[in-house]
Amino acid sequence: MDVLLRIGVQWLHVTAGVLWIGGGFYTILVQLPALLATPPAARGAVMPSLVPRQFNYILRVAEITIVTGLLNLFVSGRGQELTRLDTRWSWAILTGIILAVGIYAATRATIVRWAYRMLEVGPRAAGGDTGAAAEMGAIGARIRRFGYFQLTVGALILLAMVTARFS
Repeated sequence: MDVLLRIGVQWLHVTAGVLWIGGGFYTILVQLPALLATPPAARGAVMPSLVPRQFNYILRVAEITIVTGLLNLFVSGRGQELTRLDTRWSWAILTGIILAVGIYAATRATIVRWAYRMLEVGPRAAGGDTGAAAEMGAIGARIRRFGYFQLTVGALILLAMVTARFS
């Protein structure tokens, strides 16, 4: 039974991590460019449905990834190794934890707020308000820059986890 618990937690952790990091890649490399190429009036109809669903998805899989990662430390019996910091495994896991929690917190503090601001400003921009359109462009650029930062951190998290796996 202990082995099944470890396998289940590990599977859930890896699956949630793939969905989290993969969802970020999809959003930044496919969805955002497609939305920006769409006329503002057409974007306005889909954004109020898309944004809340997308953030609910991304934040939940991030939370599942972090919680199951921490749980995995204990069900695997390796949690106490983090206190020593004398192995490549412990440094890789600690780095992954810090990066994952950091990018999760940064996402909640920035992109979520920016995206909801776009929903507020979007209808005015679609109606021809040039100030609102300029604000939309600025927010979009901010989200894109932060998105590339997220992708870099996600790649570093994956590198840390592969390093830990082979340590």
